[in-house]
Amino acid sequence: MKNNVQNNGHNGHKSSQKRETRKQAAVTSMVDVVSDKGLSEEKIRSILEERAKQLAKFTEVKSEEAMQLVVFSLANETYAIATDYVREVQPLRDVTPVPCTPRFVVGVINIRGAIYSVIDIREFFGLPQREVGDLTKVILVNAAGLEVGILADDVLGAKSIPLTDIRPPLDTHGGAKEGYIAGVTRDMLIILDLEALLRDERVIVREEAS
Repeated sequence: MKNNVQNNGHNGHKSSQKRETRKQAAVTSMVDVVSDKGLSEEKIRSILEERAKQLAKFTEVKSEEAMQLVVFSLANETYAIATDYVREVQPLRDVTPVPCTPRFVVGVINIRGAIYSVIDIREFFGLPQREVGDLTKVILVNAAGLEVGILADDVLGAKSIPLTDIRPPLDTHGGAKEGYIAGVTRDMLIILDLEALLRDERVIVREEAS
């Protein structure tokens, strides 16, 4: 996700520069209006009100910048993955166990002729194990050059989170766990850094061995 965040940040920076240029132009226009002594007081007030509305629009657009996420539950926590990485969500069924694999590898599944390794990221986050149930889903993702399935207790749907609501991960999440987190919202939704997670050497070795 770091590359994605960087790209988004780069594009966002360009957009911000354009908005700032337009904003500065609007401010300059407001100054010119006030300096124009040939206008009546009523005309000046009318023009300034219109310019103020334009400035308000710039602020509103900036505040609406958001990240699109797929939200899912795992143990007693709520996680999210950027939709850019998500290919589809499927019920977990017909899993074939693979002998001599790490505990976090649930097995492999066949989706329309394509084989995906399914991994349970609880081990990476120190979460308790849970039995597979009727609500268990697999989120098929493509990141860090890998196509894998991420196990989820349930998928809660899609959500748009304003970038201003996303904070850096807290130290209380633990050092190892923090390395896989891109950010946390005010309501403790944990946004995964999927690129970092799938670059973990344990996942890469397992994928190459498949």
